[in-house]
Amino acid sequence: MNTTLSIILCCKNEKKTIKKIFDKINNLSLIPPWNKEVIIVDNCSTDGTREILSKIKQKNTRVIFQKKNIGKGHSVKVGIKLCNGYYVIPQDGDLEYDPSDINNILKFALINKHDFVIGTRFIEGKRFHKYWINEFGANFLTYIFNFLYKTKYTDIASCYKLMRLDILKKFHLKCDGFDLDYELCAKFSKKKIKTGEVKIKYSSRTFKEGRKTLFNKDNIYIDGFKALFVILREKFF
Repeated sequence: MNTTLSIILCCKNEKKTIKKIFDKINNLSLIPPWNKEVIIVDNCSTDGTREILSKIKQKNTRVIFQKKNIGKGHSVKVGIKLCNGYYVIPQDGDLEYDPSDINNILKFALINKHDFVIGTRFIEGKRFHKYWINEFGANFLTYIFNFLYKTKYTDIASCYKLMRLDILKKFHLKCDGFDLDYELCAKFSKKKIKTGEVKIKYSSRTFKEGRKTLFNKDNIYIDGFKALFVILREKFF
């Protein structure tokens, strides 16, 4: 069995956090005998992030500089094509998701023999987002998804999705933005495979701190409708 985990680190203008995140990933020791490879995809940063990434020389790390800003989803797809692991998991370039949780997700998948695992931020009775509109949007779309696909997920918008690479590479992925999260969940949910969720830590950023995820203040309705469209398209068309 292939015992490599591929981590796709996507970033755009994360000068303040990219080194901290990469150091966390680089220092991450996976459970034996697992090892990791890191694919970093920079989405046309202009704040000095590229200069920081250009200095990375680790053997297990590859850095890709996008020539055109198409979207985070496209960066993930670029990374997928370069992965060689048994499992693959995306990682954002900010500090909202803690790479130490990757080991817990991997352990959970191996123990339960899962092919697809979501790291859920959801906590019963507590908010995990800084803004209620983000929380409402994520929960609403998760509810619609569960109703249509007969699943029991709590956080399909989460960045942390551990996926079997051999299954993933068979999908024809169409989304290039944050809506890729929903497309991935839909395609895996339509397969007869073992899936699950495991709790993770989450430190939500404010817009002032550089939050650039689904339902930000500049494209709240557009991103929401895109995600809903993907959920419906994958189910009915």
